[in-house]
Amino acid sequence: MPVIWPAELEHRSLTKPALRDRLWRYMDFTKFVAMLVKEGLYLARLDRLGDAYEGWIHKSPKKHYDGFFGAKHMERDRELKKQSPEFRKLFYVNCWHANDEESDAMWKLYTKGNEGIAICTTRRNLEASLGDAPEELWFYKVMYAGPKGKPVHGGSMLRACMTKRMPFAHEKEVRVVLYNGGLLKDCRKKDELDSGFYVKCKMATLIEQVYIAPTENPWFEPIMKDVLDKYGIDAEVVQSGLNLKPP
Repeated sequence: MPVIWPAELEHRSLTKPALRDRLWRYMDFTKFVAMLVKEGLYLARLDRLGDAYEGWIHKSPKKHYDGFFGAKHMERDRELKKQSPEFRKLFYVNCWHANDEESDAMWKLYTKGNEGIAICTTRRNLEASLGDAPEELWFYKVMYAGPKGKPVHGGSMLRACMTKRMPFAHEKEVRVVLYNGGLLKDCRKKDELDSGFYVKCKMATLIEQVYIAPTENPWFEPIMKDVLDKYGIDAEVVQSGLNLKPP
């Protein structure tokens, strides 16, 4: 793994959500059906997420590090910054929103029209649903940091891939992370490695509830129930009440 830290310290420095924490994934209905058909969770390559700052290493200010190892840390950061454009292509992620309740902002950001849905689950169920996936997967909270101050990557590309800018802090993001150490080339097609791929996921274990977007679409709920029944998923279908008129 592209890291200067010892691997055990790299993971120890990251935070997992609690097992009971509620996690949400907002998407369009077509992407949801694709998950069911593929029986998998889609992991996108980090540099394909649309944010040029994903996995980006900003330049450490001069004299930023004090003490005996200051010069060594500066050299470490320069080396990581130089190699990070290629290193970040080795990480694949699937993103979730941590919240006790549904989010109006997430509906507007990640769904379009009147066919948006949100899967609601817990970290416990998310991990259990991926238990049969042959790949090694990690589950961590995203950290949020500004451009100034001490670099939070600490010489770790994994930490850099788990850090976003402060304007995204409202996303309260949790990520499923996969690192491609070279073994995937034997079991994945090139176009998958270039963009992303599905990993095996037990949908009936993953999905606790499916929320339907807060729009006036009474026809959508019975269709969703039929789709879930077809795929053997016993999950509650909930119509979002965010647009209900006050009593």
